[in-house]
Amino acid sequence: MRYLFLLLLPTIAFADQPKPKEALKRLIEGNQRFVKESKSGTGRGAKRRIAKKTEQNPYAVIVACSDSRVAPEILFDAGIGDLFVVRVAGNVITEVGMESISYAVNLLETPLVLVMGHQNCGAVNAVLTAKDETIPAIARLIQPAVLMAQNKANSNLLERATEFNAINMKNRVLQSPKIKEKIEKKQIVIEAAYYDFATGKVQLLKNP
Repeated sequence: MRYLFLLLLPTIAFADQPKPKEALKRLIEGNQRFVKESKSGTGRGAKRRIAKKTEQNPYAVIVACSDSRVAPEILFDAGIGDLFVVRVAGNVITEVGMESISYAVNLLETPLVLVMGHQNCGAVNAVLTAKDETIPAIARLIQPAVLMAQNKANSNLLERATEFNAINMKNRVLQSPKIKEKIEKKQIVIEAAYYDFATGKVQLLKNP
């Protein structure tokens, strides 16, 4: 019974969290280290692993694609317990994904949510090329972004659709009743971004 009781306990965040802008700055600086190949190498050893065995206080939620080339902990040079990662093909946010985000924001008091699309996203391309029969639920969520991209003249369809998809998913988070109060109190920042394989850079995106 003791072990069952422990499993039922929520994972609590004990440490103070940074302000939203500080969390975003920390994330960007981590990506800059990744780009320059000057990774800190901290926060991944036995000391951190043991320190985090009963608690976690991630400073950012990262909604990313399941693509094997897109690992947020690596791209942002993060350590154990730094990032709360939600990964689904096409970095779409389902009902379950939204609950995961809400858990981090409300229970762990994570001050930043970043939805990150990436170059040459297979899921977005599948919708663009009408080869999405194996991912119908994911395709339904990506389709609005594809339509937005198709309405933009002289644009790289895949790149624009991927960017719009990240922005659309960010807007889904913004509309969540469980997160709106945090936004209104300026306790959290929600951002969208695009990861470029060639440069290694993660660039923030603005609403079109």
